[in-house]
Amino acid sequence: MLFLPWTNEEEDLIHINHEERFELYKGIIQQKRSEYIHREANEFEQALEEHMEKKEDDDDIDDANIEYDQDKNEFLIYEIGNTEGDIFVEMGINTRTEKVEHFNVPKIIPDTEYQQMMRNLNSNQRKYTLNVMNLIKNGENQFFHFINGGAGVGKSTLIKAVYQSILRFYNSLPGYYPDSIRAALCAPTGKAAALIDGMTLHSFLSLPVNQCKHKLVQLNSDVSNRIGVKLKDLQLLIIDEISMVGFTMFQQVDARLQQIMRTKKPFGGISVIVLGDFNQLRPVGDKYIFQFNNSYNALVDSPLWSLFELFELTEIMRQKDDKTFAIALSNIAKGTMTDEDIHLLKSRIVSTENLETIEDAIRIFRSNAEVDAYNTKVLANLNTEGATANAYDFCIGDGLASLKEKVLNNVKNLKTTETYGLPLKIDLKVGAKYMLTVNSDTEDGLVNGACGKLVMIDYGKLQKTNETVPCRIWIKFNEEKTGRKARANFHNVMRNRNIDSSLTPIEPVIRQINTKSTNFKVERKQFPIVPCEAMTIYKSQGGTYEKVVVNLKKGMTRSELYVACSRATKASGLYLIGDFVPPKPPERNDAVTLMFKTMRSERMLKFSLAFPEESEEKKFSIIFHNVQSLNKHISDVKFDKTFLSSSMISLIETWTKPSDNLEIEGFKIVHRRDCHDVRKPFGQIIYLKK
Repeated sequence: MLFLPWTNEEEDLIHINHEERFELYKGIIQQKRSEYIHREANEFEQALEEHMEKKEDDDDIDDANIEYDQDKNEFLIYEIGNTEGDIFVEMGINTRTEKVEHFNVPKIIPDTEYQQMMRNLNSNQRKYTLNVMNLIKNGENQFFHFINGGAGVGKSTLIKAVYQSILRFYNSLPGYYPDSIRAALCAPTGKAAALIDGMTLHSFLSLPVNQCKHKLVQLNSDVSNRIGVKLKDLQLLIIDEISMVGFTMFQQVDARLQQIMRTKKPFGGISVIVLGDFNQLRPVGDKYIFQFNNSYNALVDSPLWSLFELFELTEIMRQKDDKTFAIALSNIAKGTMTDEDIHLLKSRIVSTENLETIEDAIRIFRSNAEVDAYNTKVLANLNTEGATANAYDFCIGDGLASLKEKVLNNVKNLKTTETYGLPLKIDLKVGAKYMLTVNSDTEDGLVNGACGKLVMIDYGKLQKTNETVPCRIWIKFNEEKTGRKARANFHNVMRNRNIDSSLTPIEPVIRQINTKSTNFKVERKQFPIVPCEAMTIYKSQGGTYEKVVVNLKKGMTRSELYVACSRATKASGLYLIGDFVPPKPPERNDAVTLMFKTMRSERMLKFSLAFPEESEEKKFSIIFHNVQSLNKHISDVKFDKTFLSSSMISLIETWTKPSDNLEIEGFKIVHRRDCHDVRKPFGQIIYLKK
């Protein structure tokens, strides 16, 4: 593009199809280039010819793939009774679409909701939020914070408060672009990301799906530039459920941000806040985030983790009955249960016979074998409409038919974890619980781990065999917001067929499966679900449920017991089968224990702000503030400990009238000027502490 005039870098150089642009302007480019680089004109001609030859070869490859497309067409489904639109498009047959990076547009909550949320913060949450905002507003230096806390201490509330405060600050600046991404909410899994209205780290930074088996591949320049343009204003990355992020993924996050931001600074110069509970299960197939992934991990901390300062949330924020339960859970995690805690957990033990009276409960087991056996048993006992959904596997590549068949047979023996969550066969039963196994749309809550009940099955006929097969299923998810966008997309279909508006349509998806063959690739088409009348402890991590039945087994670790029991939102929703044995405290050389010992002694977070309410020095303090309507913010003042700790409060632009009651307990009004006829940006009031 050196020899073609351009005016806008993003429109003319970055967000374009370079091949199409070259084909369109190759005559001009060739002419201009020859004017300046005569000696290389012949080389350019040669390169142009090679490009055209390669294009012809690509056309030949497309012709060779016609056979693959014809194989695929054997499994095209005509939906029975469908009269709307192109069913082949609806069924997701066309999968050869260009991948587009998608980023959630920041959503600012209404003022009243934000103000109520800030008033409800406890002292530690409030001080931390104000401290972060001070760093964001006044500092150019990066910061790295680890917020530690167990069940019920308000980590999710704190995430929302920090994120919304940052959005509101930047939104108030002149020239701010609403779609600009200044802060990002992420999590390692789709389920955890959906809970905070965020994105997975994989989708946000284009990381490998399997963090342990694949090395981080550098993004090509086009993709890197597109992401870089979108994230050019990014200041802060917030990662929830950090205990599920392993050493390898953490390194990949750092490397990817360095590439996108084009700097070797840690995390590409972006500040990072991570939140989580390391008393939960450790990452699968990887070291803890704070350990080296090699023999050095026993000697020193990971260099990246050593950047982080510790801030701890300890105050339980739940209601009274739930607070007792949350304290018991915290003591399970630490292995320090009291007699009261033990009595509470043992009171939740039920007999197998009484389980039949507990409806809509999720069963949690320790092993996959127990989960599979229970799911099979429940589905077999359901006397409802049922069907079998078989996966369709397609082989891509040139080679002998016998070799293709061998590759396809090998794929049939793979575990669901090796086929990107798409089973070979699914038993569908109306009334049974199912769980999504892929992240179809994180923003819409359609993520791996989302659970719901199968209510209806739509059928179609295979084009080649005329066999009747399931083509769409309708699920009522546990969370009303899950699938809201998908339901909107099917609004007309649901209205015309009188389908319950709470049901979400789920259709088969296509994923490419890794095989040992270098000549062939395999794609599988299947519904992205598995039965979830039961799930493993690990699979349950990151989710909460109203009713949970935990099968206690001898030998359960402290972390397993803690994770399993803490899936219930309240004690009345937890049911235990078996003997409850209080876990022992961790060993002195436990990795998590040693990590916290180091951080608490060396790297505790020190606030950049001084809070007057914490000062023991006796002094006369004055707070002056432009309140912009005292009636609107009187509750904010009454709940703010910094305001209440001052000797004098002076507020301007009160927008008040003489009839307004503006009393604050513990203070007397010593001066007041009001608006008389119409409320306007005028007025002053001064309070003096009694």
